[in-house]
Amino acid sequence: MNKEQNHDLLKSMSMMERVANFLVLIGEEATVKIFQNLPKQMVEDLSIAITQINSIDKATSLAILTEFHLFIQSNAYISSGGFEYAKDILYKSLGKAEADAVLAKLARMQEAQQSFAYLDNIDPKQLADFIKDESPQTIAVVLSHMDPADASEVLGKLDDSLKVKISMQMATIKDVSPSIVQSMSNVLEKKLESLLASIVTVGGVKAVADMLNKMGPKSADILNNIAGIDPVLAGKIKENMFVFEDLLALDQNYLMKVIGNVEIEDLTVAMKNSPPEEMEIIQSAMSQRARDRFNEEFEMLGKTKIKDIEEAQKRILEVAMQLLESGEIERPEEE
Repeated sequence: MNKEQNHDLLKSMSMMERVANFLVLIGEEATVKIFQNLPKQMVEDLSIAITQINSIDKATSLAILTEFHLFIQSNAYISSGGFEYAKDILYKSLGKAEADAVLAKLARMQEAQQSFAYLDNIDPKQLADFIKDESPQTIAVVLSHMDPADASEVLGKLDDSLKVKISMQMATIKDVSPSIVQSMSNVLEKKLESLLASIVTVGGVKAVADMLNKMGPKSADILNNIAGIDPVLAGKIKENMFVFEDLLALDQNYLMKVIGNVEIEDLTVAMKNSPPEEMEIIQSAMSQRARDRFNEEFEMLGKTKIKDIEEAQKRILEVAMQLLESGEIERPEEE
């Protein structure tokens, strides 16, 4: 896809819409990390934008990933379209002298990384899954053309035996013909296009609910503020969420099933600052043996960080969500 096609595809989209689409493409885990470093208002705006997304076609996906890759390479001055388009933007924004300095740096970066530039914005876990079946030699070449920090993350997601082979290949790799590198790049890019072509239903209310679930208790403020803007939308998001308070409202048989599938250590930490009435709900869903162990573990707990409590609650909620999705338990009925 050339720069004109990219530009035509995205010109009708606002920057907020583009960012929302980009977050959907990189996945929940990466988006949660980004959300944790953004102002609350920005998180709310992006969450609402994500709920409006129903699907992203292949062409738009590639255009968005290309644009964001270029933004990163030139400190957000590059829009979709490549080096010449970036040059025009930089000249207008910075003036010739400063723009030339930026472009010189960009040229050096592109010379080393251009062949596999389309991989830069893929989450390390997704990229590891994407290349894990390639030969160690091919993976070594790919990682050699990436930023060392990013390459390290990808390597860390691969199997131990494969890590050794790749590391040995990278340590002994010699000059590789540019034509061979480009050929490898073209093959991988085609596979990536096939992968993106399979994207059909993305974004929407469920995507936001899943991300807010993963953020734990911090999601409450975001949801409350969305409710202030659009109560109906907030209600739909809440319907797709499952928070710790919902766990306590489960039918006792369902709660027993959840407790039976979680670590007792997680349960004691999760309940550390809970009021007596909530402790009673949890303990009433335990066998005598489990209750005795819970009480022993709870008495041994020292001062517990809020972060540790939130992480333990998240792990328990992940178990509950799996049981909900499998149909083994049901959500509490709305009063």
